[in-house]
Amino acid sequence: MLHIRSLLPILALSVAAGAQNRRLDTTNFVVIGEGLAAGQADFGLSEASQRSAFPALVAERMGALFPQPLIQGPGLIDVLGMPPQTFLPPLFGTGAVRVQARARPESDPGPPLFVFNVSAPNARLTDALTRRPAHPLIHEHDRQQTALNLILGFPQLLFDTDVPLWTQAEYAEAMNPTLSLVELGFYDALEAAVFADPARMAPAEAFRRDYAAVVERLRRRLAEVIVTTVPDPFDTAFFATPAHCARLVRMDLPAVLAGFALRDDDRVTRQGVLAMGYAAMVGAPSALDRAQVIPASAAAAVAARVDAYNDAIREVAAANGAVVYDLASLYRRVREEGAAAGSTRLTADYLGGFYSLDGYYPGRTGHALIANEIVALINRTYGESFPLVDLSGTAANDPAARHRQ
Repeated sequence: MLHIRSLLPILALSVAAGAQNRRLDTTNFVVIGEGLAAGQADFGLSEASQRSAFPALVAERMGALFPQPLIQGPGLIDVLGMPPQTFLPPLFGTGAVRVQARARPESDPGPPLFVFNVSAPNARLTDALTRRPAHPLIHEHDRQQTALNLILGFPQLLFDTDVPLWTQAEYAEAMNPTLSLVELGFYDALEAAVFADPARMAPAEAFRRDYAAVVERLRRRLAEVIVTTVPDPFDTAFFATPAHCARLVRMDLPAVLAGFALRDDDRVTRQGVLAMGYAAMVGAPSALDRAQVIPASAAAAVAARVDAYNDAIREVAAANGAVVYDLASLYRRVREEGAAAGSTRLTADYLGGFYSLDGYYPGRTGHALIANEIVALINRTYGESFPLVDLSGTAANDPAARHRQ
């Protein structure tokens, strides 16, 4: 009888051979996701951040065409945790909302008819399967619907004829992807974290079912699929520990805990940090608003649900032959160790260089770091040698990295 240890070299060779036999076709590289994959940064979604988002960088490294639904600046401003704002259409003479695919209009007469990045800000996993564009084009009091209309419903909503209005998953499938990337679940976790309400996250089994529905659609098209794990929101810069708050407001930790009625394992939101800074400046610290402090128990419950989501993602990937990129691990490493971009050291602190001003989504260098890890994964999995992004050059032109605290 063969001992299991004698089979290990054979199994290893089989796995290696399987990886080498995977076929990569970058003809139709289609990405489905939420704000991170869409390119949301600072306080909204606009052309500048979309062009430097990690999906666009990965496509560029692979030499793949990657039409995006580029939004004219100042863009769609809608940030979780901030008061909702009405959306007003541009006035006459202000130009288009959807802009040219290239920086030089003379070489590209208008926005692309179809896009390969169907990611949408503030999209939950269930939204990717169920929510679709809807008339009218502009929803003054529903910025998420307006964003979805401009991303998925242009130019269909401008026509009177009967045209298909696809969900994100349907749109991605309709593009006949040869390679697809799925980045979903992060907004689900962010919303629960910001409102300190783990119940806002669907049960793990429901998440697994919906995630499988997305991946199975793509695999039915014979696309190679890369899925990303969900980062823990409390690894982002939006949430600060009291110790970090003490450094930001230039106070001793005991004074911060006593003056602002905090426990040392609480998390303070970005708005709470700003309130603390003002209070420290005028010498009048007081207890923060309840919405500005996330108790440790709520943070732990959200983190546990995120872990369950990531287990589900890995299970779905294994069942459907998808490749897993561990995005959660990168966020955790940046939180614990920081990240190097040439001579620049980025951290996960607010104004630490990795995250943009919203505290949730990375700046240009952070996106470049993600892109490089995905490109390296593609190279390993498919035997390619695509070049990486120049992190040093990116950091030199990244406001988030240049002006880190």
